[in-house]
Amino acid sequence: MLLFVQFACNSEKVDETKLLRDEVIAIHDEVMPLMGELKSLKKEIKIKTDSLIAEDSVVNAEKIHELRNIENQLEDAFEGMFVWMRQYKAPDESVDEKEAKAYLTEQKVLVEKVNKDIKEALKAAKQELGKG
Repeated sequence: MLLFVQFACNSEKVDETKLLRDEVIAIHDEVMPLMGELKSLKKEIKIKTDSLIAEDSVVNAEKIHELRNIENQLEDAFEGMFVWMRQYKAPDESVDEKEAKAYLTEQKVLVEKVNKDIKEALKAAKQELGKG
């Protein structure tokens, strides 16, 4: 009977770690398909910026600055995803459960920021381009 209880507890612990790992991946998976859209919108914003520069860079200086900020926001969001992906390593079963949960909790915070940055960059670009 004691063996069964211990096994049940271990199973529960593994499930908690697996659930946390699944949450991290789900947050990533929610915005990963939007990476192409980030790049496309950045190109559109750049075209708009270049057009304003060609028209009159002095008169349009403030708007050009705003557009460049949006371009940078889009690029930073794009890069943020790949930086996160390069450093993320899902803990295997050999890792202590407490360590695995701490690592995955930290990764969840990081990937939530990536998710938020991507959504905010897309929103800003779409608003600027009249698509949102």
